[in-house]
Amino acid sequence: MSFLFKLLAMLPLRVLQLLGAGIGYLTFKFASELRERTYENLRQAGFTQPHFLDRLGRGAGRQSLESIWVWYRDTATVLSRVEVDPASEALIDQVMDTGRPIIFMTPHVGCFEVLPVWFANKYFEKTGRNISILYRPPKNAILRKIVGEARQSPGIEACPTTIVGVKRVIKNLRQGHTFGVLPDQVPSAGDGVWVPFFGKEAYTMILPVRLAKQVDAIRIFAWAKRESHGWTLHAKEWSDPLTGDLEQDATMMNKEIEDIIRQMPEQYAWGYNRYKTPSGARPKKKKS
Repeated sequence: MSFLFKLLAMLPLRVLQLLGAGIGYLTFKFASELRERTYENLRQAGFTQPHFLDRLGRGAGRQSLESIWVWYRDTATVLSRVEVDPASEALIDQVMDTGRPIIFMTPHVGCFEVLPVWFANKYFEKTGRNISILYRPPKNAILRKIVGEARQSPGIEACPTTIVGVKRVIKNLRQGHTFGVLPDQVPSAGDGVWVPFFGKEAYTMILPVRLAKQVDAIRIFAWAKRESHGWTLHAKEWSDPLTGDLEQDATMMNKEIEDIIRQMPEQYAWGYNRYKTPSGARPKKKKS
């Protein structure tokens, strides 16, 4: 499997994206459950324009295969396809100079695998500060090994979504390092709260807001928009004070994510089962 991924990554990025678009289109066409969930999530968010529906399958396919390209290409090649919004780069430079721990929150938009590569290349050697990223290990043992190893590189510490992994993230933050997380990923039972996401209750992770409060971390939303050349990185600081009330803070976080998605809705992973109830989690009681 690793050999196959490496072969795929040898293809030019544009070719791999076209291949992914084709696979995504066919998957979207024949997987009725995925298609209906995508339609429902779009309707919930108020995006009913026909052109969104036509392009989403292709976009999801591009997102999947370009991640493999990022994992298995050398850093210089990946970064040759990355541009950085000047204001966003200035913001990250500024917060890095503070020496405080930083939590980067990267929603499922564009190519979220690019940020750690860019960050580690620019800051690790210069500052010694790494970025920890949490990933959910696949159930398949071979894929689990591949995904874990592919994300590891100098300046990037990939940690599984286990107690051991989370403890490692906390230790790194206390040492002044940084942490990258997908804030719109559905957490395991006990690790989230039910709060609105595009007007519908969604089980939402509390780890980013809890850790930010615990270690007094700077909070930065970052995303990589897919462009003709590759991707453009953007960032904004989330400076609203955290209350310590997890439901209130998670609600604020979801609103920030919604604002980012509205800027590039055609690049969001609408097929993701964002409103599922994780195994063992209690559905939120409806108000009488």
